[in-house]
Amino acid sequence: MEQTFSGGVFSDSLDGGRAGAEIELMPSGVGARTPDGEAFVIPYRDCQVEVGGFSGRMVFCRSADRSLTIFCEESKFPKALSFASSGMLDDQLKLGAKQRRSESRRGLLIGTFLTVGFLLLVVGGYFTIRSGARAAVLALPVSIDAQIGDAAMDSMDLGGPEVDDPVVIAALESIVDRLAPTAAVEGIDFRVHVVDSPEVNAFALPGGNMVVYTGLIRDAETAEQMAAVLAHEMSHATLRHGLQRIGQSLGIWAGVSLLIGDLSGLMGAGVDMLQIASVNSYSRAHENEADEEGIRMLYAAEINPAAMADLFQLMKENQAELPGIFSWVSTHPDHASRIANVHDQVAALPPRKYREISVDWPEVKRRINQDDNRENAEVE
Repeated sequence: MEQTFSGGVFSDSLDGGRAGAEIELMPSGVGARTPDGEAFVIPYRDCQVEVGGFSGRMVFCRSADRSLTIFCEESKFPKALSFASSGMLDDQLKLGAKQRRSESRRGLLIGTFLTVGFLLLVVGGYFTIRSGARAAVLALPVSIDAQIGDAAMDSMDLGGPEVDDPVVIAALESIVDRLAPTAAVEGIDFRVHVVDSPEVNAFALPGGNMVVYTGLIRDAETAEQMAAVLAHEMSHATLRHGLQRIGQSLGIWAGVSLLIGDLSGLMGAGVDMLQIASVNSYSRAHENEADEEGIRMLYAAEINPAAMADLFQLMKENQAELPGIFSWVSTHPDHASRIANVHDQVAALPPRKYREISVDWPEVKRRINQDDNRENAEVE
């Protein structure tokens, strides 16, 4: 019985070298079909399997000459691939004996599947279209992210004026410049905007625009803690979480329009959706992915990633004093477990020598506080 998953394809025959795809585990091999209808197959006997990627869970199925790669990150894909290939790929997948025994139980479910075949057909059709729409979104060029993000940025009420202090702007830009070479996706133009507001917040839009509020700068004790914020937000952009959220908001029928090449719904929904009240409403999975990718970026840039846990801990302790809904931590779920996860991930990294960030952070904070004092004096 064929199984379908959401994933993608790398091939020189594709425009841009890659595309989202619907992955099928067929009797003869791993197949993929792009939204444009192009089909690819790698026979199981020729399949070379690698497991990794940024999440460590991506399964790459490569042809013998490595000219074609079909990939999938769905959690059930490795077991399904083992079952479909009759165990031929188990050594490469490194499946344990317990997992293989679990797969054998799948045969007991066949009778149940047959009795509800019609229901599965209807529900399966729905999710096939939904998965195909998601694959189509992720296959779009990153220039689409920038168009949506720029349009949203121009239409937003940021809640305060942009700060033009050259020392403050240069400090954050230098941190972004140090992190940018480690980004997972090339071609994203990261631009940081500092907004004068007591909100303890920051967010990133698709395509690289990032907004940091002076309230968050005031609370960050070190440049490394601010780098942790920026790495996390840059990760949302490189992992294209914003575009995924927009695609999910379109609904199934708009998703069908996207599959046939109509981008109008995506563009319109994106600009409408990315408003200040909802920019941080990512799923728990997306937040965890941004934490993991942010840690990788910090480590690659030779910045101590433990600063991310330090910032989470600091803001957790100060949360009672912060304007609740505007706290950068309070807009993100379950910060206590995230602090523990960050500590675990950092502890698992190979030892390395970190370099300090060449920014006079006390001077940056002094300028922010000086501006706040000046405004308060004017009000009085």
